[in-house]
Amino acid sequence: MSKFPKETIHKIPENYFESLPDKILSKRKQRIKQFYLSGIAAAAVCVIGFFFLMVRSTEIEWVNYQAEINEDVEYYISTGVWNEEDVLLLAENPNDLLDEITEEEWNYQLGEEGEELILDEILY
Repeated sequence: MSKFPKETIHKIPENYFESLPDKILSKRKQRIKQFYLSGIAAAAVCVIGFFFLMVRSTEIEWVNYQAEINEDVEYYISTGVWNEEDVLLLAENPNDLLDEITEEEWNYQLGEEGEELILDEILY
């Protein structure tokens, strides 16, 4: 050990310890800012994902729900639990429903005969 010089090999830069707390705090502020921004981004992704899932599931449920209602209504009508008046009372606009039913029946009757009849001729 006597061969090695007794001088200090490592030299500390001037004002190193005086500026050290400021450097540490600036790096800490950068990390906090990055953490804060990543938290906001994650929350935004969660909210957008939740919104898309809710919109998509709502549409699917509505279609399935409407199909189930139509099946139930057809079942009640075919078993005789409900009659025409009951169905019309459940409709929002019974006149439109009656018009659709009438048009379907006329089209069905005209198609069975195989003749092309004009609707005005049948009514008069």
